[in-house]
Amino acid sequence: MSDRLRALLAVLGVLAFTLAWVLAGLRTEGFDPVRQSISQLQRDGTTTGTVMTVAFVAFAAGGFAVAPVLGRRLGRAPQVALTVASLATLGAAASPLGEVRGGAQDIVHLSFGTAGYTALSVLPLLAGWALRHRARRVAGASFLVGAVASACLLGTVPAEAVSGALQRVGFLAGHLWLVGFAVVVLRSGTGESRRPPS
Repeated sequence: MSDRLRALLAVLGVLAFTLAWVLAGLRTEGFDPVRQSISQLQRDGTTTGTVMTVAFVAFAAGGFAVAPVLGRRLGRAPQVALTVASLATLGAAASPLGEVRGGAQDIVHLSFGTAGYTALSVLPLLAGWALRHRARRVAGASFLVGAVASACLLGTVPAEAVSGALQRVGFLAGHLWLVGFAVVVLRSGTGESRRPPS
C-alpha cells in the first residue's frame, strides 16, 4: 500500500468520525453537545449506537494505515502514540457504554476512551519534539496543537458542565493535526520518503 493511499485512509477515517458525531448529535433529541460526551451517542439502546461504532472503527482503520508512514517520517514515538490511539478506539467501539449508567461496561469503555484521547493528545507533542531541529515552525505549530488537545483533556474532569465541548475541541485539535500530516504526505507524492513534513 502506498503512502498516499495510507494518508487518504487516515483523512477519510477522521471525516467519518467527525461527521458521525455531528450528525448523530443533531439527530438525538435532547442531546447536549456542550455537556455530554461523544460516547453517549454510542451507548447501548441508542438509535445512533451502530453509526458511532462504525465511525470509531473507520477512524481506527485510518490510524493503523498511516501509522507506519508516521514512523518513517517522524520516528517511533509518534507512530506508537497513533497506534495506541487506534487500538483504544477499537476497544471503545467494541465496548460501548451500557444501558445501566455507571456499571462495569461504562468503566471499560471510559478506560479505552481515556487511553485513546490521551494518546491522540500526546501525538502532536511527540511529533513536535521530533521536528524541533529540522522544521522549527512546524514543530512550534505541532506543540501548540498538542497543548490545546492536552488542556482540553485535562479540563474535562473539573469543568464537567462543559466537558462535552472540551472533548470535541480536543478531538478536533488532534484530528486536524493528523489530517495536516496526511495532507503533507498526499502532496509529497508516492514512495517511502524519510523526509520530515515541511
